[in-house]
Amino acid sequence: MTVEAGSVPSAADLARLLEADGALIYGVDGQDLTVVDMWPPHASSKALKLQVGFGVTGVVARTGKPVLLDEDSPRNVLHRKLLRLGVQQTVARLCVPLRGLDDIVVGVVAVHRSPRRPFAQVDLEAAESLAAMIGLRLHAEQLWSAVHRHRTERDQLIKQAISAQEAERRRIAFDLHDGVTTALASMSFHLSAADLTVSELAASHQAPRTMSEVERARAELVSARDLADIAYNQTRAAISGLHSLVLDDLGLIAAMESLVQMAGRDSDLQIDLVVDPAAATGDLPDHAAAALYRIAQEALANAVKHAEAERIVLSLRRVGDSMVFGCTDDGKGFDPIERRAARAMDSDGTQHFGLSSVAERCAMIEASLRVESVSGRGTTVLVELPLQ
Repeated sequence: MTVEAGSVPSAADLARLLEADGALIYGVDGQDLTVVDMWPPHASSKALKLQVGFGVTGVVARTGKPVLLDEDSPRNVLHRKLLRLGVQQTVARLCVPLRGLDDIVVGVVAVHRSPRRPFAQVDLEAAESLAAMIGLRLHAEQLWSAVHRHRTERDQLIKQAISAQEAERRRIAFDLHDGVTTALASMSFHLSAADLTVSELAASHQAPRTMSEVERARAELVSARDLADIAYNQTRAAISGLHSLVLDDLGLIAAMESLVQMAGRDSDLQIDLVVDPAAATGDLPDHAAAALYRIAQEALANAVKHAEAERIVLSLRRVGDSMVFGCTDDGKGFDPIERRAARAMDSDGTQHFGLSSVAERCAMIEASLRVESVSGRGTTVLVELPLQ
């Protein structure tokens, strides 16, 4: 009897092909061997851990050499239970290493039957031929599991990093709001009061020299007040750039609406936001929403600063299991081939169009970035974030 061509033998197949009473397939997990498949099945199989280098199975995993035992009596109580051995009962065993890529031992196949029918060399050869396929499959599964584990850890680290960045931005914004802006607002108030006082003094003194000095002093006060107002407005703009309270309170769409309103107020451009009604963001993780908001903020700033456009449109829509953000302008655009050639000539790797930070944020959250542009016909930036 054989295994179907192209298929990998299971523990049940091994027991059948080798005429054994049972079979266990172990995988190497660090310094332990754990059961990945067993026949006949047993509810406690997942609880068995055998240490690499100890016991028959552990020695095979350590040395990579097969073992034939005409009669064996395992000491591990759970192991004996899985083999269905009585107190004084012994068993014939055949243990073969499972090898993966680069000849790495990734596990062990162990089959057993009554000591009245010990395994022979022909059984060993048959087991080794079957073990080759099992080893490659097991190694592939272990590698995939490791990739999935590392991916999960990476996603968690990215989430923590973005959350930490946003927390730091929030702290700085609050510090500026409670400290610098309060002081600037107070200074502007006192300067206004001083201006009023000087104006009253100027009205009560008629001497030409005194009037000239008072007017000069008043002009200085007005200039100082104007500078205080500028500093106050710039600080408030910096606070808005650092942290969006709207994002915290009302979510991503409302934060983008606020972003568009502020950008439109501070420039002569027509800036619009188009949101697909199906673009629900309720299931969007906080760190992903924060990253998309920062991407929108930076893409919009790039378009306002560099595109020389008359109109900019931000968009947000749901496409399948992805959230897609777009930033389109009708500005001067550029030739992508020329841009790539120009970047290749720069020894310092300078980005000529300010999208490097957008690309970095996309890489962090594993979103795809596509930039489409034609000279004289504007630029489109598309970011697609998978949600699963």
